[in-house]
Amino acid sequence: MRTKERDDMLDWIASNSGTLQVAISLFTAVVWLAYLHILWMNFRRQRQAVILINRSIAQDENAHCFVTNMGAEPIYLMEVMAKVVTEDKAYTVKVTEREEVALDKVDNPLTRTNQGPIKSGEFIDIGSFLDLLHRADARIGSEGLFDSVREMELTVAAVDGHAPHIVAARRKFTADWKDGKPYFVPEQVMTDQIRHFFRRRKITSLLEEQIE
Repeated sequence: MRTKERDDMLDWIASNSGTLQVAISLFTAVVWLAYLHILWMNFRRQRQAVILINRSIAQDENAHCFVTNMGAEPIYLMEVMAKVVTEDKAYTVKVTEREEVALDKVDNPLTRTNQGPIKSGEFIDIGSFLDLLHRADARIGSEGLFDSVREMELTVAAVDGHAPHIVAARRKFTADWKDGKPYFVPEQVMTDQIRHFFRRRKITSLLEEQIE
């Protein structure tokens, strides 16, 4: 009985060998495609830029803001945009340039800007929150942002050597007023990495509007 069943199975395999070969080939191809997809995703993840925006040194308006490149490749910081929300209005301006530093008092003009390369694992100090507010004041021609600030959202735009588009990150800080001072508290633990096409495109359009 067992011999007959084995013979029947062998006969079935022999008569359907072509179909079986196609099925095995398709299954092997699917496995390889899945494996290659995993390798490609890991490769992309390793090459993706990771930008951190952190508060350090203090917590009030004298707290400094650090931009750190945690990606595997160096990046070039292009612009820092600040969205300053007051009691009755919101302003979005560039705060990249260190306008609080007088040009005639520095030997190297590059010390007046935050633009420049950031190596992997390194950071730059883009200034204190008070500095950023003063730069925003200078841009919009006012002097009252400090007394009325409620939120500050910082967006960092950069480029790397592999992506044909900008890489960007964003973090929002809430101004918690205590004893006449704003204490800037991040709303989230992590910096928001802007990777979606439409969000990157929106930032690109905003930067193009700010071209001088």
